[in-house]
Amino acid sequence: MLAGLSRRWRRLRKHAAGRTRRWRKRAGQATAALSSLWLRFEGEATHCPACRSARLALFDVLRVRGDLTGRRLSFLTGCEDCGLLFCNPLPRQERLERFYGETGVWAEAHADRAAHVMAVHERRAGRKKRVRPGKLRKRVWLLEAMEPHVPIAEPAPAARVLDFGCGEGKLLNWLQDLGWDTYGIEPSTEVAFLRHHRLEEAPQDRSFDLAILHHVLEHVADPLDVLRQLAGAVREGGIIFVSVPRIDAVARHGDFRYCINGRNHLVAFTETCLRALLARAGFEVVAVLDSPDLDRTLTEGQPLRLRVLARRREGPLPAPPAPLDAARRALADYARAHESLGRRLGTRIPSRLKGGWMQWSMR
Repeated sequence: MLAGLSRRWRRLRKHAAGRTRRWRKRAGQATAALSSLWLRFEGEATHCPACRSARLALFDVLRVRGDLTGRRLSFLTGCEDCGLLFCNPLPRQERLERFYGETGVWAEAHADRAAHVMAVHERRAGRKKRVRPGKLRKRVWLLEAMEPHVPIAEPAPAARVLDFGCGEGKLLNWLQDLGWDTYGIEPSTEVAFLRHHRLEEAPQDRSFDLAILHHVLEHVADPLDVLRQLAGAVREGGIIFVSVPRIDAVARHGDFRYCINGRNHLVAFTETCLRALLARAGFEVVAVLDSPDLDRTLTEGQPLRLRVLARRREGPLPAPPAPLDAARRALADYARAHESLGRRLGTRIPSRLKGGWMQWSMR
């Protein structure tokens, strides 16, 4: 009798242990399913890539191309301390270097334009006309807009300009014709350096009178680092010109993907954010070139671009308060003006839950 009770007790224990294992397995599966719907990325940033603040805000989930990140979704994240909007996670530096290198995707996409510039240069070699300083062969609206703040047409003797990300050197060509000593940094092509001095990085010798960042900052993962490099290259009182896509006017122009898309435009700026980053780097904004004439000439009348001139100053500069509020207003205005009711309601869902659902549905 005791042996029978013992066998029965062992069977009950074995059965109970089996049920426990099954329940644990199901609980693990349920936990995994729920965690997959609460999206997190490997390598997701927990600090701002510019100012390194940990005060981040998730705004939404973006569909992105996988050229740089290898994924199809990204978080739209904002920094409370500097106002920067960025795709999170950002691509690794080695991926960016391959993408923008001489044999990368960017160079391949612009190969025809570079070949055309090279051909024009070869045709004009040997018969180059001397251009009188102070006079351009054609109107250059962007340089004319800078003229009240920078002596573009009549530079001082040996005035030096550095174009960070100069492309094929179009702006440098015009400035050289006006008498500037021209230097450029460009990893994707060598075409510009048929005429201009090539630099691998910004020299920290405070020797430049003018620095240009014409649609460069939106392509880099750490825009503040680039601004600080140029602060070391520009003399005190020198000028930096920055042009970037204007996300604080996105409700008016409607081109959200131009401002930030996770492929080549990795970060986005409001005017408040750009002022905050320039102040951290030691630059004080002296002018915003947002005239309707420039927009009509350069962007078909749309306020797509933010163009800022700032002067190099020594010592700490005050930063704007609550720099991320401008981005919040811009995104809310864009949603009201351009998105359906369903998409606007979708912004009420936590971004991680929305992202997990989107990832599950794509699978």
